[in-house]
Amino acid sequence: MAKDDKELRKLMDVIDEVNPYSTYLSESTLSRIDEWIDTGSLALNAIISGSLHKGIPVGRITQIAGPSGCGKTFFIQKIIANAQKMGKQVIVFDSENAIDPDDAPNFGIDPTKVKYITALTLENTRNAINRFLKGVADSGRLGEFVIVMDNIASMDSELNESRMDKGSTSADMGTFAKSVKALLKTCTKWSAITKTTIVFTNEIYDNPNVMYPTLEKDMPGGRAAVYKPTVTIQIGRKPTKDDEGKTIDNTLVGGQKGYSGVSLTCRAVKNRIIKPFMEVELFLSFATGLDRVYGLLEPMKGLGVVVLDGKTYKDWNGESLGYYKNWRKDKEVWKRLLPKLEEAIAINWSYNKDEVPDEDTTDDDDIPDEEEQPEETPLEKLKNMKKKVSAKLDEMEKEVDES
Repeated sequence: MAKDDKELRKLMDVIDEVNPYSTYLSESTLSRIDEWIDTGSLALNAIISGSLHKGIPVGRITQIAGPSGCGKTFFIQKIIANAQKMGKQVIVFDSENAIDPDDAPNFGIDPTKVKYITALTLENTRNAINRFLKGVADSGRLGEFVIVMDNIASMDSELNESRMDKGSTSADMGTFAKSVKALLKTCTKWSAITKTTIVFTNEIYDNPNVMYPTLEKDMPGGRAAVYKPTVTIQIGRKPTKDDEGKTIDNTLVGGQKGYSGVSLTCRAVKNRIIKPFMEVELFLSFATGLDRVYGLLEPMKGLGVVVLDGKTYKDWNGESLGYYKNWRKDKEVWKRLLPKLEEAIAINWSYNKDEVPDEDTTDDDDIPDEEEQPEETPLEKLKNMKKKVSAKLDEMEKEVDES
């Protein structure tokens, strides 16, 4: 070894003495994702991981956000079932009592092997996770656990709990966001160290203070809910009527008045694994559950795997496939199409060396905690608008006087 190399190694050894997780990037097991948990949908797997056959990254934080009734808990239970199939031990912090032990076996879950905790407060949940994952690190049982939090928007801060105990009616002016930040900071650090997978659900809402609603919705929890997860999937929904099998081919449930399920728009609004803002549409049937291949048609069209020719389709080689309703459940056709789609996704949805975006150097600790203000009343909105108009008029009058 050259003299310079020995001096460099000696200098580096100082870091190793201070931090037991110090290593070279090429040898790091913490920064590499080498295991994934299937979501139950090939299309959803793809927009999260860049592969039809991967899904939720092990050792990272994944957030599933959406309005009530969009299937967040359904996806959570599919992930729990698939994690158990991989031999993972699942721990659930449930703030809404939404995961039913009697219903769990219908999703393939063994409820006797799920540690279930009623989430009391954000701080209590943070402390439990922090103590548990430190124990995992000390025991060396890395990569064995999956922690699920359903739903952080329904958890409360200890300060708010104490206010209620005292009969106080004062509004929460930022303690919730601070508590979520502390919880997710703990999860970020220890999930990577212990290769523990953390999945949590959250709500979304339109910001009443913006003039034009955006596709990317706001979420309770402040900036931490935006910055801390490795992947955030935002879900939208709409009830879907049966269309005689043209695209859904589903059996109606009696009493649903023609509605056969819900169409779910899933958008990766945050993704550190592949390019963000990939979007697919899934179908959740009231009768048969999640359709595994639904939602792949649009990516295949966009990536040139299939081509629409009038009302029928051809594959990338020009071979006729016929009407979509005829081949959408043909396993032999999918055996041909899926490898080609997997190849196209790997090429087009992953960053290459010329496309890697500049690193966001903003430190979350440098950003002041945002205060979650109570929603303005109509009168307050008018008063604020009046102040803005008055300020603008004063500015214009000043410009006139100066001219």
